[in-house]
Amino acid sequence: MPELVEQMYCSQQIVIPPKFPYILKRYCKAAIKTQPYDLLRWSFEYFKALAHKRPPPVKLRLEYPVYSTEGGLTRGCLKVLANQLAGMQMVPLDICKAAWRGFCLDPEELRRIFCLCEVYKRAEYVSFLQFIAVAGGMLTKSLTHTMILLCETLTKEPDGGSAAIPVHDFLIMYRFLARMDASADMKYVNGFREGWKLPVSEEIEEEEILKMDEITDVERLKQLSVAKFGSSDVHVAQEGMVAGRQMSITSGEFIVAHIEKEILEYIDDQIAILPDPDLKKKKAKPEEVAMIRELLETFLDENMDIIVPELEEVEEEEEPIPDITVIYAVPGIGGPVDEETIRVFEEYAQEACKVQADVFMPRNIRHFMCPPLEKYEEYVYEDLGPKTKKESLQQREEVPVVGKMTD
Repeated sequence: MPELVEQMYCSQQIVIPPKFPYILKRYCKAAIKTQPYDLLRWSFEYFKALAHKRPPPVKLRLEYPVYSTEGGLTRGCLKVLANQLAGMQMVPLDICKAAWRGFCLDPEELRRIFCLCEVYKRAEYVSFLQFIAVAGGMLTKSLTHTMILLCETLTKEPDGGSAAIPVHDFLIMYRFLARMDASADMKYVNGFREGWKLPVSEEIEEEEILKMDEITDVERLKQLSVAKFGSSDVHVAQEGMVAGRQMSITSGEFIVAHIEKEILEYIDDQIAILPDPDLKKKKAKPEEVAMIRELLETFLDENMDIIVPELEEVEEEEEPIPDITVIYAVPGIGGPVDEETIRVFEEYAQEACKVQADVFMPRNIRHFMCPPLEKYEEYVYEDLGPKTKKESLQQREEVPVVGKMTD
């Protein structure tokens, strides 16, 4: 019995860290305000951010409804993401993914944003303003409302203020979104929009590089031939017929036979010009012929890699499955805006910011003198065809009545 008494615990024996209740209270408040989809993963990202002294993925207030897009992105998430990534003009994609993962958002939605920013599988960094602008476009129904949302997201003023941001940042985001075409569904294959082609200059450079490689190989063979045989008339390879089939310039069999023939002819020519007539009648002994052939074979074996570069036989690999990303129409970005509309609005913004300390705010967009930010399509009513004068008068005089007409 005494042993059991010694093992019992009481409130005085349990030591609670003094900061634990405060940390737990803040964690509970953050979880209630954020309403994460995956509480366990969000908790990991929350405490990881606190350990690294970074802003945690916590919304400023509870949002209702919780989700406003298919990927789970909301205005509150966008505001916190902007605060977490602020201070970097070019943000590494890994940091964007970590911040996105902290809110337990859909990675497919992030991939669509990267594709619209033209950085998916093409770059390691994304512009901060472009990333926030495209993400904001996912939450609205028109380009005008998107620009108002971006002002409210990037402003450093408290809630309820004028939501002013530098006019330079505003115009950068506006130009980027106005020139983008997101009015219809589209596909991105391995990070490139479907139907995208290399610029003409890049195609020309690629062809020139291939031609230079071929010229370099031919010149190297010619130089080797001249260096070994002392004559520029010796050609290492040329097209011909061997054993009833056509041989190309890269055929090792043809090149070896051609070089051997050239060497023997060169030896015969040297013997023919000897001054002693008796030496001309002499024939080479079999030992001398064998020695020459052995020297020739040794030379060819040592330099075959240079004379005839071996082509590595590479097994045909299966083509990798392309990475296809489908992006649905984004009403918050819409179709491209004509340059005249962009120019007129930029002039208005530059004129308005002169008396506002170079900042632009939503009230400038709502002002009656503000030119349109985008092109509005007017609804075209169906034409029912020409009507006679009598039919038009009857249609105007018709009045809806209820009940029966009596005397």
